[in-house]
Amino acid sequence: MAELTTGYVKGEMGGLIDNADDKVSTFIEDHTGVVDANGNFTKDATGTLILSASQSLTLQQLMADQSITSQMATSVLKSVKDSVMAAARNTG
Repeated sequence: MAELTTGYVKGEMGGLIDNADDKVSTFIEDHTGVVDANGNFTKDATGTLILSASQSLTLQQLMADQSITSQMATSVLKSVKDSVMAAARNTG
């Protein structure tokens, strides 16, 4: 196992945040488009976000997961930083 450093934590948590961001972005891209007169959806990056009620709930859950991941990463990184600072004070 690698040493627990702020750099290590940042790298690991950064990957989790990137993953959460990608899921939200992909979901939005997949549901952005236009609907023709017959009700057929076509993906179009210049269109609008078109969601059913259940898709809206799915997007809300993905965004909640994204927020939790970011908050958790910030908390863990701060905790490791505080521990490193305390250890540095105690060794001097």
